[in-house]
Amino acid sequence: MDLKSELLKSIWYAFTSLDVEKCGKVSKSQLKVLSHNLYTVLNIPHDPVALEEHFQDDDDGPVSNQGYMPYLNKYILDKVEPLKAPPL
Repeated sequence: MDLKSELLKSIWYAFTSLDVEKCGKVSKSQLKVLSHNLYTVLNIPHDPVALEEHFQDDDDGPVSNQGYMPYLNKYILDKVEPLKAPPL
């Protein structure tokens, strides 16, 4: 299985853990924190403008997995590079 698929499993677990009401949605503030942590852990350059634009507070309530996936794919998963083994 490729790296992105493995990462997506972990991110899905985090998303469902944040979904305390089991309604398939997570608050925007929690997704902002999750995204920022993913940038840090995966060593991806953080684009705070894109993060804020995607999670604008001009619409109601929490975000579903379908609403988060476009951001996750474009700004996080598409930028992940596999770790290279150190030379022997």
